[in-house]
Amino acid sequence: MAVKCNACFKYMSVKEGVVCPRCKEANHRACVNIPNDAQIHSSWLCPKCKAALPTNNENSTPLRGAGITYVLDDSLAESSATQPASMELCSSAGTAPPSIIAPEYREPEPDLSTELRQFCAEMRQTREEFRAFRQEMLEMRALVSSCDARLTKLEARVVELEQRATGGSEVGHGDVICMLEATVAQLQQDLDDRDQEMLQNDIEISGVPEESGENVTHLVAACAAKLGMTVDDREIVSCMRVGGVRADSGGVPRPRNIAVRLARRTARDQFLRAARVRRTLTTEGMGLRSEPRRVYVNERLTKRNRSLFGRARMLASGLNWRFVWTRDGRIFTRRDQGDPVNRIRSEKDLDSVFGSAQVRPAPAAAGRNIPVAAV
Repeated sequence: MAVKCNACFKYMSVKEGVVCPRCKEANHRACVNIPNDAQIHSSWLCPKCKAALPTNNENSTPLRGAGITYVLDDSLAESSATQPASMELCSSAGTAPPSIIAPEYREPEPDLSTELRQFCAEMRQTREEFRAFRQEMLEMRALVSSCDARLTKLEARVVELEQRATGGSEVGHGDVICMLEATVAQLQQDLDDRDQEMLQNDIEISGVPEESGENVTHLVAACAAKLGMTVDDREIVSCMRVGGVRADSGGVPRPRNIAVRLARRTARDQFLRAARVRRTLTTEGMGLRSEPRRVYVNERLTKRNRSLFGRARMLASGLNWRFVWTRDGRIFTRRDQGDPVNRIRSEKDLDSVFGSAQVRPAPAAAGRNIPVAAV
C-alpha cells in the first residue's frame, strides 16, 4: 500500500522510504539526506523527533519558535554562551533578537491538486489492472468450458467402447461387421477392375478343337483370315491355351480356350467387330482333323467377371431376357429392345436386376425360349 512522505507529502512505496522508530512516520531517503544504499542505524530518528529531544542548554540545539525554527549564528556562538539566563528564556519563548538568530527551512504546505492528480493516476492504473484481470478470468472460463466438453465426449466414447467390449451392444457389432464387409467387397471390386484393365488388349477364342502338335498362332491367324482380316505375327504378343480340361454333359472333353494378347488396342477392337459381323464362324478350312465346329470370339474377362457373365446369361435365359453382353470388360443386360440397360458388377447386382423379375412365357409363334444374345 502506498504511503505519504512526512516531509514532502508525496506518495511513495515502502521500499523508497525509511520509518522513524519513534513516531512511526515514513520519509523519503532523499528528504532526510540518506543515500539509497546506506544502512540505517537503530538509533536514527527523523528530524522532527530529533528536534523534540531535550536541549540540555547546548548551543547546537535548534530553537523552535511559533511556526519558525531558529538556530544560533556560528559567529555569535561564543557570545551567546556568556549571555544571562534571561536571554535563554527569552529565546526559548520565541522573542529572541533577530541579530543573534537565523531562520531555518520551513516545511512546505501540501498541494491538494497534485495529490488529486496522483490519486487519479493510481485509480486509472488500478482500473486497467482490474480490466486485464477480468479478461484473463473470461479466457480461463472459456478454456475450462472447452475442456469440460472434451471430457464429456471422451467419457461417452469410453462408455460406448466398454459396452461393445462386454457385448452389451449387439447393434454396434453388427454395424462394424457390415462396414467391414462393405470395405472388403469394395477392395475386391477395385482389384478386379484393375485386373480387367490389364486385359484391354486381349481376346479369347473358344470352340477350336485341341490337337497334339498344334500351332496356336497359326490357328489365330486362320480365324482372322476367315473373319476377313489379316493379323501379322508382329501384332500377336502372346498366344496360348488357358484354363483346365473340362467335359460337356456327355463326358466328351471340351477344348481349352485360346487367349490372345495383341500389340494394339485397335487390332483387338477390329477383331471383335469382325466376329460380331460373322457370327457363323467355324473351323472348316482351318486344316484340323476333327469335324467342323462353331468358333466364338469374345473379349477376355477376369475369372470373377467370367463367372458373373455366365450367371447373368443363365438367369436371363430363364427369365426370357433377350440381351446380355460385355463391352470393355463391363457386363450389361437388358430385357428387351427399348428397356433400360443394367450393369452387373457383383452378386448384389444380379439379385437386384433379376431377383424381382418374373419369368416371361415363351412366344407362341416361336414355340421355345428366345436365346440370349451376347452383343
